[in-house]
Amino acid sequence: MKILLLAAVVVLAGCAGLQPSTGAPGALLQREEALTMPHYVQRPVHPDHGSSWMLPQKTGSNILMYVADRDTEDEYVYDYPSGAAVGILTGFQEPYGACVDASGDVYVADFEGGTLVEFAHGGKKAINTYSPGGNPIGCSVDSKGDVAVTLFDPGEVTVYAKGNSKEATTYSDSSCEYMWTMGYDDKDDLIGVGESSGINVCALMAGSKFETTLTEQGITIDFPGGTTWDGKYIALGDQEAGGEDQTGMWPSTISGTTISSTSEVTFSASCFGDFVDDPNPFVLGKKNTPIDTKQGKVMVGPNLWCADGGRGGGVNVWHYPAGGTPLKNFPVTLKEPYSVVLSIGK
Repeated sequence: MKILLLAAVVVLAGCAGLQPSTGAPGALLQREEALTMPHYVQRPVHPDHGSSWMLPQKTGSNILMYVADRDTEDEYVYDYPSGAAVGILTGFQEPYGACVDASGDVYVADFEGGTLVEFAHGGKKAINTYSPGGNPIGCSVDSKGDVAVTLFDPGEVTVYAKGNSKEATTYSDSSCEYMWTMGYDDKDDLIGVGESSGINVCALMAGSKFETTLTEQGITIDFPGGTTWDGKYIALGDQEAGGEDQTGMWPSTISGTTISSTSEVTFSASCFGDFVDDPNPFVLGKKNTPIDTKQGKVMVGPNLWCADGGRGGGVNVWHYPAGGTPLKNFPVTLKEPYSVVLSIGK
């Protein structure tokens, strides 16, 4: 489901005609139908699925794919590119976005739990927990090790200096009253797409003590998604590329307070028409973000339209920045996969 904003009121819609559930923003049915939906519908709490587990790492298999499933409230871990299951991380209330740091540690945003939980690459026990409160929707780590947690509502970002869970500063911008995942670029600027009376790009520029609203040039975002570094550009997510039900990314550059792009990368599929909804697109490069300095060649992510439409869909791999249809599919059977991140181990 996706959170729609109209006259500063949040309403929820279910994918492909399904019943809406609470809180976390995801795929869209129709704005007209959404207006008839209730403000919030309480979703059941799933029982604890037991302890986390992780298979020993195989020699030479150093890329792990972490997939958040909001339905089971677990984070599933797979070997990449084989797709073999290697572990499950439990104990979340609603895992949503995730991110990695330079060394390959993985951070999982727990939307309803109000926390961000850090795991070592291939580790099954949390090594750090950040507690910004609110609804964490995603995260990003810069080259210095600063950890930024984006809170959806109210739209804020809490930055933990050098990953110190006790040294936090929170920033906001009224232009981004509701906020999707912010991402760091190679200059340690923190960029994200938010919504208030309209859709805006907000930024916490490196060294700044306050957020600012950027001027957009050549960019049209129809429904916000997560922002990520692609190895060359800061890429803004769009869950309705071109006004259609397809995921898009705007590879962008920043000059002063202007962010600009020349074209949008659009991703399509075939499991539910050509619809794609990936709230947090992730570009895999040679190194972990944000220290990667070469543009990645693939985008890896789920498709909520496939999952919510009962068509499976799993996790797809698309060409990047070409876009188009998937070049590979991992047939994992998850009902609400809200994010995929890949961690490159040492």
